[in-house]
Amino acid sequence: AFLFEPPASYGLKIWKEAIGKNRYRRALYTFRYRSVPYPMLQTFDAPNGDSACVRRSRSNTPVQALTALNEPLFFEAARALALKTLREGGHSDSERIIFAFRSCLARRPETAELTELLSLLEKQIERLAKGWISPWGIAGLDSKQKPKLPEGTTPVQLAAWTTVSRVLLNLDETITKE
Repeated sequence: AFLFEPPASYGLKIWKEAIGKNRYRRALYTFRYRSVPYPMLQTFDAPNGDSACVRRSRSNTPVQALTALNEPLFFEAARALALKTLREGGHSDSERIIFAFRSCLARRPETAELTELLSLLEKQIERLAKGWISPWGIAGLDSKQKPKLPEGTTPVQLAAWTTVSRVLLNLDETITKE
C-alpha cells in the first residue's frame, strides 16, 4: 500500500476497480502508469510500459503463486471454473475433475493426479461441512440472498470445487507456456 502514497512516483496512483459489466473487462483494459505498474502485472514480469518488448523474461517465484491464489481476478476465475465444472462437467466427481483439468491443461489427468484432486475435494467438503471455513465466502455467495446454483448443488460443494479450481489454475503447467 505504501507504493501508492504521496510523494511516491509523481503522486498518488489510484487503481479504480470497475463494477458491473465492465468488471470483467478490466484485465484487458488495465490502465498502466509508467512509473507504477499495476501490482499483479509486475508480479508476473510485465514489461516496462515506456518501450517495446520483443521477448518477455520468464520467472517462477513464490510471489506469483501467492498472487494466483489470492488476487481477486484469479479467485473469481476459480469460482467461474467451479460453476462451469458443476454445470457441464458430468455427474460424478471423477468426470468433473477430468473436465476441469482438461479445461486448464488441455490433457487428461494421470491416475495419481486424479486421485490427489479427488482427495483434495473430499477433504474440502469435509472441512466446509464441519464449519471450519465459511462456504459462502469461498463460493462468493451472499448468505442473505438465495444463490443461483446448478440443480442439486449446495454452497459447500461449490466452495469445495472453487478450492480445487484454485489449485488447477495455480499449477505451473497452467500458467506458463512451455
